[in-house]
Amino acid sequence: MLSMLLIALVIVLYSFQTLFCRLYNKAYPGSEDVSPFVYCVYYGVFVSVATFLFGGCKFDPSWQTVLFGLLNACALLLYNITLIKATSLGSYAIANLSLLSGGILIPLLESVLIFGGSLKGIQYFGIFLMLAAFAFLNADGLTKKKSEKASKTNRMFYVYCALLFLANGAYGAFFNAQQKILQEAERTEMIILTFLPSALMGLLLVLSKAKKAALSCFRQTRLSTLHLILCCISATVAINLLVYIMSLVDVAVLFTVENGGVLIMSALYATFLFKEKLTLPKIIGLIIAVVSMVLLGYASV
Repeated sequence: MLSMLLIALVIVLYSFQTLFCRLYNKAYPGSEDVSPFVYCVYYGVFVSVATFLFGGCKFDPSWQTVLFGLLNACALLLYNITLIKATSLGSYAIANLSLLSGGILIPLLESVLIFGGSLKGIQYFGIFLMLAAFAFLNADGLTKKKSEKASKTNRMFYVYCALLFLANGAYGAFFNAQQKILQEAERTEMIILTFLPSALMGLLLVLSKAKKAALSCFRQTRLSTLHLILCCISATVAINLLVYIMSLVDVAVLFTVENGGVLIMSALYATFLFKEKLTLPKIIGLIIAVVSMVLLGYASV
């Protein structure tokens, strides 16, 4: 019962993170070109420092944790950039479906191909349903007539969604690999080595893009600061809770339930907060996606 309550809390927190990330991007006073990288710096430093303090100020990673942490830092940087880009160019619900399905399918394939797991027939069916969900969710955008400029924007939106799928999937896969190899040890070190290097890479990208004006890029308005703080707090508590729950619940089931719950919450935000129209194909796509996640989670028990 406790584990289910904690998973529900993680779902709410991660849905808040994606929500406040979008709101921060809209409120950011500087150039849109540097917004994702500035966000990465603040976000990475906040999560790293808070996790270090939460973990008792201990930091003694093995070489395996250093390796997976740095790989995860690259995946996290790509995730943050593509999340902001995708949600600013197109449908909030489709962007979140991309990241959430990647967070389920890629770690699941990792388990089969690398760690000797096996897919059941119901899991293959779940993957097929996920692909069908993408088709339904993209149906409106593919059939509408758009100007040349809108068409280019639409294509870039789907490129960012594909990268978001890969980034979130890699993030979960690297974390899962580190935990399996080290038998659930060095969790705090893994989080810090994921988020702090990501912040440093974000800083280097800001410096390379803005040069002498780099310092001004980090200035915030009251509104953007509020959204940034709420996003960082949500993410920090969520990742530390998620790491703790990994010792209580099967990882495949945890990722499926957590991602599916965030998907539903994000769809509700898209409809009621951002006034996105829920067309029949989108409704069907979201229903199929949720059924797919339930099947994948059920088969993994």
